[in-house]
Amino acid sequence: ALLKGLRFSKYSILYDVVDSEFPLEVAVEDQEAFVKNLLPLVDNVYSIYDLTDDDFAQSPDYDQLYTELTGAVALFIESNGVQ
Repeated sequence: ALLKGLRFSKYSILYDVVDSEFPLEVAVEDQEAFVKNLLPLVDNVYSIYDLTDDDFAQSPDYDQLYTELTGAVALFIESNGVQ
C-alpha cells in the first residue's frame, strides 16, 4: 500500500533498460547522462501506457514497454552512437 497510486518513473524504466540491456554500449559512469539526454527523444513511447496502474510492473504492458524502449535505445545507438 505504500506505493499505491504512485506513477512509475519514465526515467527509472529507461535507466533499467539501458543498465540491463546495453552494459557494453553505455558505460556505468555514462548511463545517467545518456538516459537524461535520451528520455525526451523516446517520451512518445510511454504515451499508450498507464504508468499510474499499481500493477503496471507485473503486467504484460510493462513487458511491452520494456521491449519497445529496448528497440528505441538500440536504434538510437545504431544511428547516433553513445552521446
